[in-house]
Amino acid sequence: MALFGRRADDAALAARYKHVLAVAKSLASERNLKKVLTAVMDTIIELTGAERGFIWLGGPEDGRAAVARNLDKESVRKPAGKISRSVLARAMEGAETVVTDNASEDEEFLTSRSIGEMKLRSILCTPLCLHGETIGALYVDHRFRDAEFAIEDRALLDEFRDFAAMAIDNARLFEDNEAQRRRLEELNGRLEREVAQQNEEMATYRKRLRTLKPREKYAFDYSEIIGDAPALRELFALLDRVIPTEFPVLIQGESGTGKELIAKAIHRSGPRSAKLFLTENCGAVPESLLESELFGHVKGSFTGADRTRDGLFQQAHGGTLFLDEIGEMSPSMQTKLLRAVQEGEVRKVGAAKVEKIDVRIVAATNRELEREVEEGNFREDLYYRLNVLGVRVPPLRERREDIETLACHFLREACETAGVEQKEIDPAALKILQSYNWPGNIRELQNEIKRLVALADGVIGPVLLARLRRTAPVGGSRRTDGLAGRTLKDIERQAIQETLKMTGGNKAEASKRLGISRRALYDKIEKYGLS
Repeated sequence: MALFGRRADDAALAARYKHVLAVAKSLASERNLKKVLTAVMDTIIELTGAERGFIWLGGPEDGRAAVARNLDKESVRKPAGKISRSVLARAMEGAETVVTDNASEDEEFLTSRSIGEMKLRSILCTPLCLHGETIGALYVDHRFRDAEFAIEDRALLDEFRDFAAMAIDNARLFEDNEAQRRRLEELNGRLEREVAQQNEEMATYRKRLRTLKPREKYAFDYSEIIGDAPALRELFALLDRVIPTEFPVLIQGESGTGKELIAKAIHRSGPRSAKLFLTENCGAVPESLLESELFGHVKGSFTGADRTRDGLFQQAHGGTLFLDEIGEMSPSMQTKLLRAVQEGEVRKVGAAKVEKIDVRIVAATNRELEREVEEGNFREDLYYRLNVLGVRVPPLRERREDIETLACHFLREACETAGVEQKEIDPAALKILQSYNWPGNIRELQNEIKRLVALADGVIGPVLLARLRRTAPVGGSRRTDGLAGRTLKDIERQAIQETLKMTGGNKAEASKRLGISRRALYDKIEKYGLS
């Protein structure tokens, strides 16, 4: 590859170097990358007499022409297709300046199709290096003259390229910093708006805490039952009719929904409020002791019976007896309980005679007793004796409107119990609480608030609720989840399951709502293994 060409006299060469230094000095303070690139390119074209010039940034194949100019100081259109990648690769990979007097006839580039197609002749290309790394190249050419670039042009370009690389890097860093500054300003502005919105939400939240919405007027006092959701208002309206009677009541609902609170409200406002309200968890007492607990025993009737003792039925005479988890009772105990409910009399363990009792029974269960009856696990006659007045307590996911009120109540309660300063719940954390399905219902919510009080330093934020966020369904309750991608079998199974929950396990009502026969409903329940 020949390296020859026109030579400039010493004065002209000195003038050119002086011009290079002046341009380099002006570029040192320029911060606009586009202006730096344009000034560098125009200067090189002017000094070398090139027809066109390109500043290439990046690799030979994956880089780009950051600027492309001609001798009239106009931009070259579609520059990527007008530059020889072979020459670029030779200069950048060899880290040396490449000069060719006639590229079309140069043996080194005879295999380059682009040089032949573009009819390139004089080419001068030198790599741009910074901190030991090649970041691009300066490339000039002339399509109509051979040997356009002299040895002096190469030397001059070698000197100028280092100034150009530093100027380009400085301008690029400045623009990157400016872009980062603008991004930070934008993020700060967005953060300020979010903080302002959050403060506004917190102010509204605190106001709601101070002024809770008054309840509708009901016939009886339900102040111990927190909430005002439509499902709860329906329950209160039903209780207004149940409470004045003395008939047995069966309360059905999932674990943790507050069935005992309902039972207490029935007694407290009912006609037997002046007498005792006693409770027994039928699932927590062994069968051998449950009979004695409920009906009493006589002295010597079994080991340890050192005296005669009245059972809960005798003690609650004239009052209310709450039998929780009635579905856990054994068949033999169900038979004995049926006698007490049906005949109004009980027999102490070991006694020969019966005693009359006058007790209002309020029973509760988290099982679907109607299904238990069908499967032979619960006596049908006892079920109908207890279920004279049926009450269904809605799960927490059906009364999401009450979650905020309940959470705030439990928060105040937990802080007072722990003896710590009153804490607050961040609105974002509150939304997570409201979107979670709460399989353990109110009891689970109460325990979760206690956990948060123990872990939070001040305001309870969403980070502490990662467990709930992982298990919370998208968009809230399961019923609002999308159907796309799910099988018809899954959708039908869920529809039946939720309808049964909605009707408190009442299959006759569920079959009506689903629009199928009761027999068909039984078949599908068995098919899907629903409980």
